[in-house]
Amino acid sequence: MRFLFVDRILYSVPGERINGIKHITADDHYLSQDDNGRFYFPSSFVGETLGQLAAWNVMKSGNFTKRPVAGVAACATLYRPAYVGDTLLLESVIDSLDDVVVQYHSIARVGNEIIFTIDGALGPLLPMEDFINEDEVRRQYAELDRPGEWSNVSSMSLESLNLNPQRSATSFSFDAILSSDPGVRLSAVKKISRAASYFPDHFPNKPVLPMTVLLECQLNLAREFIKRAAFEKSYVARELRRIKMNEFVYPGDVVTCSLSVKSQDESALVLSFRNEVEGKRVCVMELLLVSDVS
Repeated sequence: MRFLFVDRILYSVPGERINGIKHITADDHYLSQDDNGRFYFPSSFVGETLGQLAAWNVMKSGNFTKRPVAGVAACATLYRPAYVGDTLLLESVIDSLDDVVVQYHSIARVGNEIIFTIDGALGPLLPMEDFINEDEVRRQYAELDRPGEWSNVSSMSLESLNLNPQRSATSFSFDAILSSDPGVRLSAVKKISRAASYFPDHFPNKPVLPMTVLLECQLNLAREFIKRAAFEKSYVARELRRIKMNEFVYPGDVVTCSLSVKSQDESALVLSFRNEVEGKRVCVMELLLVSDVS
């Protein structure tokens, strides 16, 4: 149930770029299930994996005295799910880095196929000791740092044979719908519990809700909105835009999310999200959905 997703660092130039891999297997705790019953790694967590990869580079560059935290992303593009049996080839490029903030972009592939990208990601750098013991982070990095070539790593997609068919998918959703105006707006609430399995890694000294968990909850809320709206067209999520995390969300907080239609035409639907804790904005984003022609 670890919330650390990079399996191996293959290549890294501190402050410049880093490559790594993640195998999606039946051993992964955080798996969702599509309408056809196939298990996949949640899209937001592919973004989390790329963010963690960039963070390893930045932390190494700063001798593990500071760590980046999620802040802003201009755009994250979802091309297809990462299914059990896939190996993700991960790459993060550091566009700029100083003592205060890092900016980077990232890409995840399966073989030569691009499945997820992040552009314009910006993360403030905060003291490592506020979040986790420095020696522990050094130990984690040493476990991952095993240079090699992508060509020597299996990147083919393999059909899973060993996934327990009785296994239940992990749910990332809001707890309850507060109000619904089908096709117009939807609001929901989520209580944040210390019992959640991601808090020990995010982080031991300062447990905070991972932004990507909140993003995945919003993606699932969008699916609920589409279901209730009963549009003539079917839609699939394509881009998360203008993502901004304003404040940390802690165990014990209650998050209220408001979703509304920003625009809609023949080919696309744009939804706007605003998340608040005690009336204070903590996270906003827009979601572009495109008409599903399959």
